[in-house]
Amino acid sequence: MPAYLDFCSTTPVDSRVSAVVQHYMETEFGNAGSRTHEYGMVASQAVEEARSHVAEGCGAKSDEVLFTSGATEANNLALLGLGEHARGTGSRHALTLAIEHKAVLEPLGALAMTKEVELELVPVGECGWVDPGELADRLRPDTFVVSTMHANNETGVVQPLKDIAEVLRDHPAYWHVDAAQTFGKIEGLDEERIDLISVSGHKLYGPMGVGALIA
Repeated sequence: MPAYLDFCSTTPVDSRVSAVVQHYMETEFGNAGSRTHEYGMVASQAVEEARSHVAEGCGAKSDEVLFTSGATEANNLALLGLGEHARGTGSRHALTLAIEHKAVLEPLGALAMTKEVELELVPVGECGWVDPGELADRLRPDTFVVSTMHANNETGVVQPLKDIAEVLRDHPAYWHVDAAQTFGKIEGLDEERIDLISVSGHKLYGPMGVGALIA
C-alpha cells in the first residue's frame, strides 16, 4: 500500500469526526435554520457549539465565525467583499505576497482587472519569508487590504505574523490571513491586529466542503 504524504493538500477525516457527522446525518438531521421543533433546535445548538470551537482556535468570538464551503470561498468572500467596500472609500491599493495560493491571487486579480484596484505583489526572500520592512515600504495611504498567508503549502515556510502586525499596527488597511494550512496546528492567529482569517476543514482532519471566515 502506498504511503500518503500529501497532507498539505488534504487530510483524511478523523474517525471521531466522521462518527459525529454520521450521527447528525442519520439521527439529529434537523434543519438548523428551522428552530420551531426539537430536531431543528438540536441541530442549531450543534452548529453554535461548532462555531464556538472554531472561535477558540484563534481567540475570536463565536459570532465572528461565518461557515463557508471551504477556505477558497472564505478568501473570495473576504477579498471581493473588501474590494466592494473600497469602492466607497476611494482606496484602491491592495498588497499580497507573490507566493500566495491562487485562491487569494485570483480574486485579487479579478479586482485588478476592473481597473478600480491596483494590485501589488510583494516578493519574499530566498528563504521564503517576507521582509516586514519591505512590506512597510510598499504600504500607501490608499492601501485598503493586505493579504498574507500564514504558511505556504509547498515550502512550509511560516510568515512572521507578529512582525507584520507591528508594520500594520497604525495603518487602517484590513489585514487578511489565509490560515488554511495552520489553523489548529500553529499558534499566532490570536494576534489582535488580524481582521480576517480563512480556515479550511479538510486540511485539519475534517470533511471536504467545510471552512470558515473569521471576521
